[in-house]
Amino acid sequence: MDTDYDAIVIGGGSAGLSFARHAAGLGREIALIERDKLGGTCVNRGCVPKKMLWTVADALHRGTGLTRAGLLGPTPQVDMPRLCAARAAKLEDIRQSYRDKLHEAGVTLIEETAELTAPGEVTIQGQRLRAPCIVLATGGHPIKPDMPGAELACDSDEVLNWTELPRAMAIIGGGYIGCEMAAIHAAMGVRVTLVTDTERVLTEFSEKAALVGQANMQAQGIRIVTSCTPEAVRRGDDGLELVLDADSVLSVDKVVAATGRAPNLEALGDLKARVALTEKGVIRIDERFETSLPGLHAVGDCADRLPLTPVASSDGETLALQLFGDYRSPVDLRHVATSAYVLPPVAEVGQPSKEDIFEENTLSPLSAALRSDAAQDYWGLGGSEAAVTSVSLVAEGAHEAIGWAAQMLLHRPDRATMRRALGVHPSTSEEAMG
Repeated sequence: MDTDYDAIVIGGGSAGLSFARHAAGLGREIALIERDKLGGTCVNRGCVPKKMLWTVADALHRGTGLTRAGLLGPTPQVDMPRLCAARAAKLEDIRQSYRDKLHEAGVTLIEETAELTAPGEVTIQGQRLRAPCIVLATGGHPIKPDMPGAELACDSDEVLNWTELPRAMAIIGGGYIGCEMAAIHAAMGVRVTLVTDTERVLTEFSEKAALVGQANMQAQGIRIVTSCTPEAVRRGDDGLELVLDADSVLSVDKVVAATGRAPNLEALGDLKARVALTEKGVIRIDERFETSLPGLHAVGDCADRLPLTPVASSDGETLALQLFGDYRSPVDLRHVATSAYVLPPVAEVGQPSKEDIFEENTLSPLSAALRSDAAQDYWGLGGSEAAVTSVSLVAEGAHEAIGWAAQMLLHRPDRATMRRALGVHPSTSEEAMG
C-alpha cells in the first residue's frame, strides 16, 4: 500500500527529530524513519554519554591534583558497572522522551531501513511512501585510518560503550574527539598516548587556545606525539601494538581511531550518483538545504554544515519553517559556539584565525596554588577594538561561558563597552572582561 505525506525525513537524530516535530507543529503530515535508535549519534554514541563520562573525569581530575598536593586523601576509584548502568538508564529516558514528543506532535514513526528509490519516493520493505519533500538526516559514522591492522582499533562509538577501563591506550587523531577521549580516560587512571599527524592538537580551534589546551593535556600526564602518521596496528604479546615507525612501537591494551567521520549515504540507493558531494564527501546543499536532486533536502552531519548538535537541531527547525512556515535563513556558522571537553575545556566562537586575535593572555588560575597539576587558563578576543568578533577561552566552565559570549558577539560590541561590565572575582572571566 502506498502512503502520501507532506514530507518524509530519513534519520531520527537531532536534525531529523527537530525537523519532524516543527513541521508537524505547522500542521503537516510527517513521517520519520529511523533504522536504529532514536537520538542518533548525539544521544547514543556522542555528546550525551561523553558528557556523562566527562563529569566523572572532571571530578577525578580536580581531586587528583589536590591529592598529589597532599590536601586530600586518596582519589576515589570509578565504579564502572554503576556508571554504565546510570548511563544506559539516562539514554533510554532520552529516547523515550523523543518517542513521546513525536507521538504528541502527530509524527508517524517508522522503525525500519529506508531507501530513496525515486525522486519523492521512499521504499520500506516493498512499501512505497511518497512526499513532495524528502529530508535526508542520516548523520555520519566514524572511519578508521587506511593502515594494516586498522580493524583491531576501536572507534569512538565503541569507546563510549566500554564497560571496563584499559590500563594503557593509544589514540590516533588529535581532533576534539581524540583529545576528549584522551583527557577523560587519563583522568580515570588510564595511561594515554595520543598520536596526531598534525603539528598540534585541536586544529579546529585557534592556535593559542589549542596550544594551551595541549599543554594542559600534557600536564595531566598524557603523552602527545605530533607530526606522526602511524604505520600499523598489530597484536602483541599482551595486548596491541601501535607501530609509529621502524624504531618506535607503543604497547597498549587498546588502540582508538579518532580519525574523522563520513556521512551515512546508504539511503540514497541508486540515486546517489545524482546527489552532489563536497570535497569532504558530505552532501552539497544551498541556503534552503536543497541538494542537487530537486525535492531532496539534507540536514545534520550528512550535509555540508558544522557537525554539531545545536547546528543540526537549528537547521532542522529552519528547514521546517522554510518549507511550511515563514522563511528563515540558516544560522551563521560564525555565531556557533563550540567546546572540546578536555580538562579544562577549550571553547570558542567566531572561528578566529591567528591574525584575528588582537588581545589575549595566558594566566594561572587561583587553583594553581593548591593543585600539583593545575592547568593554565587562556582568553583571546578577535576582531578589533571597534568590533569584537570572536572569543576564545580555556578555563573551568569555559564550555558554559562560551554560549553567552556567542550571544554577545551578535551585537559586535566594541572593546571599550565590554570593559563597562565587570566580572566575578576571582575568575578568568574578569580578566577577559577587562
